[in-house]
Amino acid sequence: MKHPGEQELSLYASGDLNVLAMWRVGFHVRSCQKCAAEVAETETAMSALRAHSAELPAGVHWDRLAAEMTANIHLGLEAGECIGPVRVHRPERIGWRAATVMAGISALLVGAWWLNPPRTIREVAFRPSPIEVRTSQDGIEVKENGSAMILMHTRGQQRPIIVSTPGSLRARFVDQDTGQVTINNVYSD
Repeated sequence: MKHPGEQELSLYASGDLNVLAMWRVGFHVRSCQKCAAEVAETETAMSALRAHSAELPAGVHWDRLAAEMTANIHLGLEAGECIGPVRVHRPERIGWRAATVMAGISALLVGAWWLNPPRTIREVAFRPSPIEVRTSQDGIEVKENGSAMILMHTRGQQRPIIVSTPGSLRARFVDQDTGQVTINNVYSD
């Protein structure tokens, strides 16, 4: 059988164990001489401590100590009133009205989604018409779907048009009167 610990035996001697533990330790103490001696020793020490604590020390004025303790208590209460009440910050909960509004908006969104489900994207054979970038007598011409756009240069001033990569053209024009340079870059994919 396992012996109870020193702390458990002390609690048994003072009567501070719960009913089940009191019964279990008591059963063991009645059958074990060593544990019974330890419990008896603890009870003797507790009774000696009680006897010594009942005696008042010499020169203690209980009336004066009681007055000092009362004054300290009053001082603490007055100090507490100067500071004011302790305010505990509690996080605000959402009220039932706000919860109702949120539920209504959620129901509206679910209803709208249900009535208008997302459409599936259909793969359509799509062939974009090719974009043509070319030079003409008037300047740089861009054609797509039968429509055309021309960046024209000044008449009589034919300037070189530079082709840097397929689908890109560049032309520079200098205005003879103002000296302003115009650079046109045209790119197509």
